[in-house]
Amino acid sequence: MSIVSPVTRTIESKSTHRTPIQRVGFTLVELLVVIAIIGVLVGLLLPAVQAAREAARRMQCQNNMKQFGLAMHNHMAAFEAFPPGSVNYDEAGNRYKTGGWQHGQNEMGWHWLPMLFPYMEQTGMWERVNQCEDDRADDHTSNPCDHCESIDAQGNLGREQLTGFDKCPSAPSDYTQFSDSSYGLEALAKGNNYAACWGSGDMLSWEQKETRGAFGTYYVDQDKIITTVGSSTTAGDRFQNRNGMKSRDFLDGLSNTMAMSEIISGGGADDIRGVWMSPAMGATIFSAYANPNSSEKDVLAACDEDILEDSKPRLACLEERDTAAVYAAARSHHVGGVNVLMADGAVRFVTDSVDNLNIWRPMSTAQNHEVITED
Repeated sequence: MSIVSPVTRTIESKSTHRTPIQRVGFTLVELLVVIAIIGVLVGLLLPAVQAAREAARRMQCQNNMKQFGLAMHNHMAAFEAFPPGSVNYDEAGNRYKTGGWQHGQNEMGWHWLPMLFPYMEQTGMWERVNQCEDDRADDHTSNPCDHCESIDAQGNLGREQLTGFDKCPSAPSDYTQFSDSSYGLEALAKGNNYAACWGSGDMLSWEQKETRGAFGTYYVDQDKIITTVGSSTTAGDRFQNRNGMKSRDFLDGLSNTMAMSEIISGGGADDIRGVWMSPAMGATIFSAYANPNSSEKDVLAACDEDILEDSKPRLACLEERDTAAVYAAARSHHVGGVNVLMADGAVRFVTDSVDNLNIWRPMSTAQNHEVITED
């Protein structure tokens, strides 16, 4: 009889009762379910993320406009007036035209945007503006858009975009240069997204109390600008900072009058919209004749008429150079409306469906004794 030791018996017992190894993991079905759930979550969250980003961009756009509002009021503190929308001492038939000398516009001063450079921390640009003005002091028949852009020694002012304060973060970059020899202007940078309010009419809105806005042309006789001594003729003040709208001129009140809104820099190289150096409709000014982001075509002095009517954003346009009947609506890349700067410095968001006759146009005029009671 063999004797089995207790040690041997224990080993045999352990060897015959091994615990099975359990493997942990996902089956293929479980993995597919998890992937599907993640996909659904991403689909739900992505629009929310995009909406949050657009809200942040819209807020930054509003902050940009508030900086313009501060600049306008600093200008008013210095000169007791907003800057004039533009300065023109040409013949009467050219008082609404904004082309170059080849188009017949050769006695023009500056417009509102460069006049705000000292108050927008743009000291370098302001110095270049004054260098160009000094250079053309002896030439009273000149136009800043033509003259300054052509001077190589001064950096061809107008060819380059501004540093970003004139751009809405929601708008795509536009690095196109405007050039149209038949309009007399060449190689001017586009990309500007902010425009002064010209009232509720066309380029001559400023001539009528019913349509006059916060900005308009300061049209003055040549004798107020030009000085002739013997055979020498020189030009004087072509900024006319004190001859814009004064606080007392806003009969509707600063808080009830638009000073600025948004525009879209678009179209091809022959489309003036977004050119910061130009005082043209659609370049640095807009009209409240049509609603924000209107489906109606803009009527412009220089226009890319090849843009389709159903294009997005709505930039279809017609070209008109012989009359003052040009209009550019406020436009933006924001969903449902545009930001507007009121003359008191407040910023509002106005929807595309705003009542044109009872709200939008009254907001754009300064002297009809209107009070806006609805948003």
